[in-house]
Amino acid sequence: MDGWHDLSAGELPKIRTEKLEGFGFRSKGDTFVYEEDLLGGDFRLFVRVAEGGLVSTLLLDTKTEEPYVLHLVEQAQGAFVGEVRTAYWEVLNRIGESCGEHGAFHGAYVDDLLQYVRETYGDEIEYPWKDMDAAVIRSHVSKKWYAVFMKILPAKIGLGGQKHIRVMNLHGTAVEVAALVDGKKCFPGYHMNRKYWYTVCLDGSIPMMELHTLIDRSFNLSQVGGHRRGKG
Repeated sequence: MDGWHDLSAGELPKIRTEKLEGFGFRSKGDTFVYEEDLLGGDFRLFVRVAEGGLVSTLLLDTKTEEPYVLHLVEQAQGAFVGEVRTAYWEVLNRIGESCGEHGAFHGAYVDDLLQYVRETYGDEIEYPWKDMDAAVIRSHVSKKWYAVFMKILPAKIGLGGQKHIRVMNLHGTAVEVAALVDGKKCFPGYHMNRKYWYTVCLDGSIPMMELHTLIDRSFNLSQVGGHRRGKG
């Protein structure tokens, strides 16, 4: 019996193997394995992290001891499948947030953004609160924030949908913020001073080069005298 499913790049952050045993993984040679019962023991989820960071999952129906795969089929709908899918991703998200390189904020788009910040300014994402659904990037020179990450309900910025989305707040001058906020790509700053902060969605809706420019502007405002270190 195989039934193992390899997760695609971006579904979880890059896993830091030194954190796995603290989460509950068991070491088996070059791989680590974690297991947890779901839905009152009706299912047992196995998560395997192989050498190189490849993450695979195996979900067993404990009554039949056979792999269950409907939660992986996007077209599969229904209350029961939805319940299984939610429980499955709840475990994976906990693993990603506890053992991943970038906690709750990961994926190819976010990873490209964080790489740009690291290479351009030498700064890293930080989780200063117990809430792992919020993070910041601060200038290691001025110690001021120039990006604030959050997971929020879409309605908080005037969008539809019931699933939490990842957003980033950026700093701007009053003139810049007034010009940028359009309710489509840039929104009034959530949980921040809306005169000087605005919110963007981390869903790829803003081209990465354009996002670099917005990050540069925000970084400049975090520096004493607006000192610039960015590209261009």
